[in-house]
Amino acid sequence: MTQADYDRASRDYYNEQLAISAGLIDRLLRWWRTLSYRAVQTDSDALWETYRDMVSDARGQSHSAGLDFHNRARELADHTSTFKGGPRDLAAESRQAATSFFVHTAPVTREIQRGRLDDPEFLAELDDVMTRAGTNLARDGGRLAEQGGRDALADARENDGEVIGYYRKTDPDPCGFCAMLASRGLVYTEARNSAKASREWVDEQDPEQYHPDCHCQTLPLFRGQSMPVDDRRKADEYEQAWKDTEGSGADQLKNFRDRIDADRRARRANA
Repeated sequence: MTQADYDRASRDYYNEQLAISAGLIDRLLRWWRTLSYRAVQTDSDALWETYRDMVSDARGQSHSAGLDFHNRARELADHTSTFKGGPRDLAAESRQAATSFFVHTAPVTREIQRGRLDDPEFLAELDDVMTRAGTNLARDGGRLAEQGGRDALADARENDGEVIGYYRKTDPDPCGFCAMLASRGLVYTEARNSAKASREWVDEQDPEQYHPDCHCQTLPLFRGQSMPVDDRRKADEYEQAWKDTEGSGADQLKNFRDRIDADRRARRANA
C-alpha cells in the first residue's frame, strides 16, 4: 500500500457520495414538478411512499459504497479479511423518510387551506410554496441518502477492531462547525487498537453530527495509514485558526464558528 492509494480511495468515495446525493436530488425535483398541489393534499400517503422508496434506493447505494470504501481502506492496510457490517435498520430509515416528507410538505397543505383556489394571486403564491416544498424535500432526501454511507462507516468504526482512528473529511469550503471538527485531525482510540468492549474514542465531540447540505464524511484509519495530504493541510489550517481564536470553551467555539462562517459568506459573495 502507498499513501497515495489511500488518498485516492478516500477522494473517490467522497465524490461517489456527492454523486449519489446529487442524483437523488435531481430525480426528486423532476418527480415533484409532475405533481399538483391537489395531489399533495389528497394523495399524501401514496406520495410519501414513493419518496421513501426513492430515498431508500439511494441510501442503499450510499451504504454499499461506504462498506466498500471501508474494506478498500482495510485492504490497503494489508488486512486480508473483509468486514461484513451489520444490516440496515430499514424501519428507522422509513420513519426518518416519513418525518422528512410530512415536515416539508406540511406548508403546502396549510397554504391550500388559507385562500381561494379561484384567486389567481393566491394560486401564484401556492405555486411558490409548492416549489419551496419540493426544493426542501429534495435537499433533505439528499441528506438522508448520504446517511447510508455514514451509517456503514459508523458501524465499522465501532465494530471493526482493526480501526485505530478516524478523521473528518470536509467539504472544500466547510461551515464553522465542520471546520472545528476537522481541526481535531486524527482521533484515536484510548488503546489505538482496542477491542469493541473497551473502545473509547478520545474526542468530546460526536463525529456523527451533520447539518443540512453537509457533505462531510468521517473516514477510518488503520495502522500504518495517515490522513490524505490535502485533508491534513486543511486540518492544520483549521487547528491554527482555532488556536488564534480568542476565548475558551463555549465562547471560543462560538468565536471560531462566527469567524469561519463570516469568511465563508464573504468568499461566496465575491464569487
